[in-house]
Amino acid sequence: MDFPTIFDLLDRVGLFRGLPGVVVLLLATFLIVAAWDMRLSLPALLSHYLIAGLLFVDVLDPRLAVVYALAGIFVTAILAITAWQVNWGRPPLGLTAQEAKRLNLPSRRTFGRVSIPNRSLVRLVLAGVVLVLALWLASTPSTLLPVIPDELAYLEPAIAGLMGLGLVGATTSVEPLPSGLGLLVAMTGFELFYSLLDQSIAMTLALAAANLVIALVISYLAQARYLPADILDGNVDRIPSCHACWSGGRGRRCDDRARPPQGCSNGRAGYCGAADGPSGTGKPGPGALLR
Repeated sequence: MDFPTIFDLLDRVGLFRGLPGVVVLLLATFLIVAAWDMRLSLPALLSHYLIAGLLFVDVLDPRLAVVYALAGIFVTAILAITAWQVNWGRPPLGLTAQEAKRLNLPSRRTFGRVSIPNRSLVRLVLAGVVLVLALWLASTPSTLLPVIPDELAYLEPAIAGLMGLGLVGATTSVEPLPSGLGLLVAMTGFELFYSLLDQSIAMTLALAAANLVIALVISYLAQARYLPADILDGNVDRIPSCHACWSGGRGRRCDDRARPPQGCSNGRAGYCGAADGPSGTGKPGPGALLR
C-alpha cells in the first residue's frame, strides 16, 4: 500500500487553498481570540495552523511549508496539556473574593450557567471589528502591502487580519493563555509576510523554533499564574482555599497543622496553611512560609 505524498494531500485539500482558505483561516483566528474558554480556542488554533500551512505552500516549497504545520501541531499539543492542567484557563474552584482580588482576576458576568470575563466581551467586539476590516481587504487587494505579488494578493487580508487579531488577543488579556494565543497568531501573520521576503531553510527553521519556545514560555507562565506558590512543604495538600477546606471541602483533606479559623493563612490563594503549627509545639506551619 502506497502512502500519499505531500503533493497528494495538497490535491485533496485544494478547496481550502487561496481565498477560501484565507476566509476559513480568519474565522478560526477570530474564534481563537474571541472565545473565553480554552476548550474552544485550542481546536480553533489547530485549524489555524493547518490552514496557514496551506497558505505557506503558495509561498514556500511544500516541504518547507509542512515544517510550519508540524510546529503548529506541537504548539497546540503543548498548550492543550497546559490548559488541561490549569482548568482550561478558568480560575481555581472555591476562591474567596479576597483571594480572587489578590490574584488580580478579572471581574466576570454570568449569563445563566455561563460565566464570561468582562475583558472577553471587549475582546469579542474588537476582534469582530478587525475581522470585518480584514474581510474588506479581500475585496480590495494591494491596499496595504504593495510588496505582495498580484497573483498572491489574497494573502494581504490574511497577513493583516492575523496580525490585527493577534494584537487584539495579546493586549486585551492579563492571563498568559489568552494573551499568548494572541501572540502566536500575530507570529503566524509575521511568518507569512516574511516568507515572501526570505524562503531560506534556516529562516523557516528559526521561525518554527521560535513558535515552540513561545509555547513553552506561555505554558510556564500559565502554570505559575494558576499555582502562585510552589514553596510549600510537600505534605500540604493544594486546595481551592483554606475556608473551603474547613467548610465543605468536598472530601479534600487539610494538613493537620492547619487549625480553623486561626490556622488559616491566605497569604497565597489556593493553599491551606497555618502561621503556627499544632498547639503547644511551637513549630511554624506552612502558612508562615507565605508571609
